[in-house]
Amino acid sequence: MHTQGSRVQRSKLFLWLGVVGIVVAIVGFTKTFFIPLFAGTFSAPPAIYIHGAFLFGWVGFFAAQSLWVHRANLRRHKQMGWLGAGLVAGVIASTLVVATLASQRTAASGDLSLASAELFVVMLEMTVFGVLVISAFLLRRRADMHKRLMLLALIASLGPAWFRFRHYFPPIDNAIFVYSLLLADSLIIMAALVDLLRERRIHPVYLFAGSAMIAIHLIEVFAFDTPLFRALANTFASPFI
Repeated sequence: MHTQGSRVQRSKLFLWLGVVGIVVAIVGFTKTFFIPLFAGTFSAPPAIYIHGAFLFGWVGFFAAQSLWVHRANLRRHKQMGWLGAGLVAGVIASTLVVATLASQRTAASGDLSLASAELFVVMLEMTVFGVLVISAFLLRRRADMHKRLMLLALIASLGPAWFRFRHYFPPIDNAIFVYSLLLADSLIIMAALVDLLRERRIHPVYLFAGSAMIAIHLIEVFAFDTPLFRALANTFASPFI
């Protein structure tokens, strides 16, 4: 009975974090996307709309999958797996397209180094996102690892939404550190603490993959202007600009 209750409690955690993901995505993009869109003042290339559809579709997919598990409907959960694969591919492809367009605008203003660095960050983030989802798929028979890897993938996809929270508050120094790292990665810390309290240990997925995510974000924030980071960005990102 204790084991069954623990499983229900854990599934509730992922369900609620799925809801949090939806709220973060909606609130984050309300001022820069939804309000201008409904006001008829938003104008952007089709790639932006496609990217938004894939991103919100992915966040909704995670919440729905968590709901099926919570209701013990594993058959529906498995049936929707291929839909998730399509959404993930769409998120990665559309994100890279949108980031390339943005970096091209930055390069057109005369700062190719900055444009390359910005695109390189997105390439790193999409690599992390893709590795997490692929790992979750390969470990789908290990429910404890699968769901935590999928949660980390959700958290990885919410970085841009968290960063747009800056539009609701007065300007602060190093907004990327506060919104894209502290707020975004707070969900990793919270999930790890829940494990620590319930299981008396931090699950290896959070300990290793979660720590690696935080480390990469720290590097992106604090090494962004260093010669080494710019050199890597120039090597891997500038050919696409």
